[in-house]
Amino acid sequence: MSSNPDKGRITDEGVDRMRMRLDVPYGRPKPPHNREAHSDTIRQFAWSYGDDNPLYSDPDHGAGTRWGGMIAPPLFLLTMGENEVGGLPKDVRDRSRGALSGVHLFNSGTDITFYRPIRPGDRITEAARLVDVVEKSSNFGGGRSVITYNEHTYQNAASREVLAVRQSWYVHTERESSKKAGKEKTVEPPRYSAEEIARIESEVLAEKPRGAVPRYWEDVSVGDSLGRLHKGPMNISDIVSFHIGVGTGGEYGWGPLRLGARRRAEMPGFYSCNEFGSWDVVQRVHWDDGWAKSIGGARPYDYGQMRQQWLAHLCTDWMGDNGWLDRLRLELRKFNYVGDLSVVSGKVSNLPAPGIVEVDLEIVNQRGESTTFGEARILLPTRSSGDPALPNCPEVPASIERAQRANGVGSA
Repeated sequence: MSSNPDKGRITDEGVDRMRMRLDVPYGRPKPPHNREAHSDTIRQFAWSYGDDNPLYSDPDHGAGTRWGGMIAPPLFLLTMGENEVGGLPKDVRDRSRGALSGVHLFNSGTDITFYRPIRPGDRITEAARLVDVVEKSSNFGGGRSVITYNEHTYQNAASREVLAVRQSWYVHTERESSKKAGKEKTVEPPRYSAEEIARIESEVLAEKPRGAVPRYWEDVSVGDSLGRLHKGPMNISDIVSFHIGVGTGGEYGWGPLRLGARRRAEMPGFYSCNEFGSWDVVQRVHWDDGWAKSIGGARPYDYGQMRQQWLAHLCTDWMGDNGWLDRLRLELRKFNYVGDLSVVSGKVSNLPAPGIVEVDLEIVNQRGESTTFGEARILLPTRSSGDPALPNCPEVPASIERAQRANGVGSA
């Protein structure tokens, strides 16, 4: 692999190169974990974050609901997304090559609106665009950082309807600055007593989805609690389970052994040498204690997507089978480390119109720190109108439509 003196550093040139990608559609470099939704993969996804709602695991249960069959949890769409727009055009790829190469990045927040459910047999397409690049100082890295904002549009491949739009933002920090700052290294690992673990287990076993019993909008008041979910104490097995549900490729398409070797030739900046002198993905901060500490962390930490799932889980447990999670927005404020206990809670903040509920969400760890803040909009049935109607689907962004046409794909 060739040596790049700016690898892992944020430079003016690197930021400028990243901005060359603004509003240029691109798709996943590799096939998604799920090309087609299936009752088994939907169930495996739900179980990967501890969701035992039968709507997502039992086709017979789904047949008796408003949906007439099994549907997927809202965030199952993150395991899907076939590429109809190709990659970055060659001229853009060449001009922007090496943009923020080898720089540490972590998910800082997500804002997603859901328009249609995913059912077994569905195939989903995904097209993404970089929509903004913002420079700022880093609380974690202690130096220069860049926030990139990406928007992902998901369509049902058959109906061509937009079923979700997701905006996610990522903080890029210099690895050396992170090591030198080392603020997170002072976070002491927890040690739970047998009594504490027994209490947590008791709380977890008391959790359950509302299921088939409708929660009517008329019965909800501002200030109502959505209850609590206990996620953890998190261990490496939970992160392994996360990967069972979502796969290992994600947007980078990494894989083991021969697949990994081929991917390194395509994307060398996503790999570094481990303590044995062999190549491994930099993503191992989520399970490799030594590597996590080498970039300034206390120990391995979760994926931002895991906390997205936990907040969505709280909402879907509370709203019941007849409700619809319309929007979920969250900001990740602190790391969630292996060993941490996350208590997920929510409270009704507003009832702006019949059938519409707005809620504030929060995740607090065992140290009393708020690691995640969020908000959601939930559509509930009303006694006067019945089940809520699904929201209108938006138009596909013009730049994505152009890229689809260039690849021989058109709207219905």
